[in-house]
Amino acid sequence: MPQNEHLIWYEANLPAQERKIRGHFSTPPLLVNQILDACGYTADANLTRLRVLDPACGSGNFLAGAAQRLLTRGVQHGERPQQTLATLQRNLWGFDPDPVACFLADMQVRALCTAHVAPPHKNFAHQRLHIHQADGLTFPWEQARRESVDLFLANPPYLAAKNADLSAYRSTQGLGQADSYLLFLQLALQVVRPDGWLGLVLPDPMLARANAARERQRLLAETTVHQLWHLSHVFPAYVGAVVIIAQKRPPRRFHQVLCVREKWERRRPVRVMLPTLSVAQTLMHAQPGAELRYLLGNEHETLVERLYLYMARGVESLTLAPLYRFVTIRRGEELGKKSVLLASVIPHEEGWHPLLRGGVDVRPYGTPRGQCWLAERAIEKPLARYHAPKLLVVKSTSTLQAALDLHGHVVLQTLYLLTLHLEKNTLRPPLDTLDTFYFLLALLNSRLLKRYVYVLHTAYKLVQPQIEQHVLARLPVPLVMPAMQQEIAERAKQIMLACSAAPPVVELSQQLTALCEEQERAICALYENAIRV
Repeated sequence: MPQNEHLIWYEANLPAQERKIRGHFSTPPLLVNQILDACGYTADANLTRLRVLDPACGSGNFLAGAAQRLLTRGVQHGERPQQTLATLQRNLWGFDPDPVACFLADMQVRALCTAHVAPPHKNFAHQRLHIHQADGLTFPWEQARRESVDLFLANPPYLAAKNADLSAYRSTQGLGQADSYLLFLQLALQVVRPDGWLGLVLPDPMLARANAARERQRLLAETTVHQLWHLSHVFPAYVGAVVIIAQKRPPRRFHQVLCVREKWERRRPVRVMLPTLSVAQTLMHAQPGAELRYLLGNEHETLVERLYLYMARGVESLTLAPLYRFVTIRRGEELGKKSVLLASVIPHEEGWHPLLRGGVDVRPYGTPRGQCWLAERAIEKPLARYHAPKLLVVKSTSTLQAALDLHGHVVLQTLYLLTLHLEKNTLRPPLDTLDTFYFLLALLNSRLLKRYVYVLHTAYKLVQPQIEQHVLARLPVPLVMPAMQQEIAERAKQIMLACSAAPPVVELSQQLTALCEEQERAICALYENAIRV
């Protein structure tokens, strides 16, 4: 039975909404052990002088993991129980504003001491551990000796600034708007001594979200990031986790960050994380917002990387332009898929419009067909916007996918509507309006742009990924001669016709595959030529 089995009831019995409000999700003990291993905090190391801090300790899984190793080391080295317990009391520090969590953390550590040091020192039961009911962010660190922590362990609560009042921290941290976990990252960089270690479990939006840019820049400049584990299913919450193992010293010039991307299996025995790829820390630091784009390590000298570097220059180009130059991008009706305003059968009365809900109704190249209806009285945006021809791009997905709607569907906010700037169609020379749609449809469904969006953007949110509007707006579009555009558009028409038909026979499937491959080669050639100029 796990050592904290009798404590799990506390978290398990917190109402889901309460856990969400408080960001209370404990780190699994198996993951705790892997983090301690990666930070070098093992029983065969000299732990006697290493101060460990968890500033958001919850029920104490990190502290218990560290205590287990301290106690094991004491037994292995034949230390007197009093000496081991004194070391533990001196070196393990935890803070949490929840009194029940602090009590459980204290209880976990004391239970370990009782099990490993038999009998414990008679005065140990009356000695206070450094597990304090306090907010680790408001502790007066400036009055303590700065850079006094050897190992900073934290799985801080994820409270978004837009949903929680974090203004009380701005005076103590000197920060503007920042999600709560970023405040703990700032604290780690403040209090860890040179060559000390950070073992952080953070929500994966920090990998690429704009509001974490300053913290990422500091992390990459001031620490050597040894490992980055991007994990799903660690917590029963709608967010992936990123584990950062870093050392407080500037990175060497050619340092490589070892990265893992996988589903977490909490029932799997403890095992060593096997890095699946590596990426230069300097490459991450060079990103516009210091994004931790670890998948770029697999794209060296590929067309995706070369296209990205070309667009990152931010200069006017005669061969490539961002998508927003050609289309206006909007969202549909601000309703959920389960809104009571939707009808799942065709209403008998007039004034209802066929509706597209998102990825469930939109497939690459397929002709969209609405399976629901929405009353006209519930439509808030101009109907003319929906009735006009439009490209539709699925928002809540990790894979770029687009369809062309010529049947005037109303759509929900889970889809982006792309309508042409008819007065300034800057594809030169301008194509016919529908051919322009087909040309852009082909680009948006191409393997190249799908990979481009995935590697640079959507891969960094494992749970409920989304394509942000600004990402879509800045996708590169090649400016090529009309004959090339027309060729791409004509093939897109054929592919759309085939994808919208009933399941094709084998011969037709083979023809469609060949047609799609021909299209992919042609699109790659457009981009190759565009960045070669």
